[in-house]
Amino acid sequence: MPNNRNAAKAMRQSNKRRLRNRSARTTLRTVVRKVHEAVAAADATAVEAALKTATKKLDQAASKKFIHRNKAARLKSRLSALARKPVAAKK
Repeated sequence: MPNNRNAAKAMRQSNKRRLRNRSARTTLRTVVRKVHEAVAAADATAVEAALKTATKKLDQAASKKFIHRNKAARLKSRLSALARKPVAAKK
């Protein structure tokens, strides 16, 4: 338990940030996983839709400084390379 008002406020802020960050982290993991699942299913339309959603969410996270912009770029690059593989293999 906090011993003074400053510590109590810091604890409240920390809890609020922790919940917000956990939610954002879960969302990012989910959209990335959906791209992987779509690629595994070899469904080109699902891959395209999932990649578009993932790109948007990663850009939003980077713009809010939740993740570093280079990490967002790296993840987008890897996901797009992964998404190109089954499409190229089918043609």
